[in-house]
Amino acid sequence: MPRNSHARRSLIATTVAVTGAAVALVATMLTGLAEPSAGERPAGERASPVRLGGNGVVTEGDRLLHDAEQRLLRDCMRRHGFTYRVFPLDEDPGIRAFPYVLDDTAWARRHGYGSELHRERAARAGSDPNRTYFAALSADRKAKALVAANGPSPDGLTVRLPGGGTVRRSDRGCVAESQQRLYGDVGAWFRASTRVEALQQIRRSRVTADAGYVERLGEWRSCMGRAGYEFVAPAAARASALSAVRPLGKDREVELALAEVRCADESGLARTARNLDDHHGRLLAREFRADVEARDRLRAAALPRARQALGDSPQR
Repeated sequence: MPRNSHARRSLIATTVAVTGAAVALVATMLTGLAEPSAGERPAGERASPVRLGGNGVVTEGDRLLHDAEQRLLRDCMRRHGFTYRVFPLDEDPGIRAFPYVLDDTAWARRHGYGSELHRERAARAGSDPNRTYFAALSADRKAKALVAANGPSPDGLTVRLPGGGTVRRSDRGCVAESQQRLYGDVGAWFRASTRVEALQQIRRSRVTADAGYVERLGEWRSCMGRAGYEFVAPAAARASALSAVRPLGKDREVELALAEVRCADESGLARTARNLDDHHGRLLAREFRADVEARDRLRAAALPRARQALGDSPQR
């Protein structure tokens, strides 16, 4: 059954062509769907047009749309004879993503790279009532539940991604029905939101390929070397800290995280990354203005429908 995942905000991976769409939709059914992406916002909210997300910030609009879609999904699944438990959008408020470099001293001192937060999330996932319910169904009922949620096949909606590749999904099933009721045009919503979501990875790729970032990265690497750490990039340091095979232990994890923060500041990498992130975000927002405006328009129109859905639907 569907389940939330703040580490995975998009419906399907958006940087490559999707050929196993049926498998992706089954995975979505089990690990999370129907949450507004971090790159989406209601019109009028002060935020970057192509927000990277992953910083723990959840707006009231995000929560409203998420809760309404969850309620609609629950009611649809119930009509098909299945149980579905709704869940809150911000169930992982402590987990933060640092896409370029860890740059928050207080957070690093408290969490290191957040390994304990990830373990807590994994424990919650293990006790997920939707997953438990789905696992207990017979093979026949599981198949019917998946069809009820995701439609009989991943066909009906197709979008060409800005970075290349195609994503497909069904225009039938409770997920599509819930989004149709909320956004008014499930096809338009799928196209706009998926294309804007794909801009997040493009934005990050452009930042890390920028000459300014590369220069500061070299200085960061030298700083880390002087501190006794040999990592080619912040991603390598994070991977080492979060390794399930060779965990560092909390004290060493925090020590490494604080070294990264210090070097991010001394090398100028943190400041450069923030500036470049804003710069490339603005460029992408202009380049794909039609998609961003379509997404924002659909979200704005969905807000009153969301309030109505939450007001009209039973609270159980």
